[in-house]
Amino acid sequence: MVEKVPYRRSNLREALLDRALLVLRDRGAAALSLRELARDVGVSHAAPSRHFADRQQLLDAVAVEGFRLLAVEIAEAVASTSEPDAQVRRLAHAYLAFAIEKANLVEVMYRHETGRDAEVVGRSAAAALEPLVHLFRRTGQEELLRGGDAESAATLFLAMLQGLAALVSCGVVPPAAVPALVDDAVPRFIGSGARPRDQRS
Repeated sequence: MVEKVPYRRSNLREALLDRALLVLRDRGAAALSLRELARDVGVSHAAPSRHFADRQQLLDAVAVEGFRLLAVEIAEAVASTSEPDAQVRRLAHAYLAFAIEKANLVEVMYRHETGRDAEVVGRSAAAALEPLVHLFRRTGQEELLRGGDAESAATLFLAMLQGLAALVSCGVVPPAAVPALVDDAVPRFIGSGARPRDQRS
């Protein structure tokens, strides 16, 4: 059972989003309904329309919140070390931990259906993932990348991470195998100075 979210009249939007994240975590995107969310936080079924014109706008807001949460995890991972190769590894592990633990949320974040807030979602995604692109842009100074432009390398790296997360979510790859797979994959994207295993203590 999804727990109740405290609601005050001044924070209806936040209460609806918090409730949506809980429903999403436990039951998936198909279970999200503005009418049910309104009932759960104790307001009339019309009240959410003050903040969300329709279900798609709610999903877009959930995606934006998801990228905000992801941005926090990525920023903390990058700030935890000053070594570029270690930053890439820790970012990779942080991303995968987020994507595996919050698989339903990540599905909404990357879904192709978007409404009037599509640009807002896109900007949120770009902001969350900018540290990854920035790491690959440092190739000239740090010799981090084996070749190619930073944006393409970052996109391929992200695709690898998201693909691995999807394989874990569908049961093809056991979660326990993820750390070794990441540590084996990262050197394919970074310079020869990278260590085969990063000490993440």
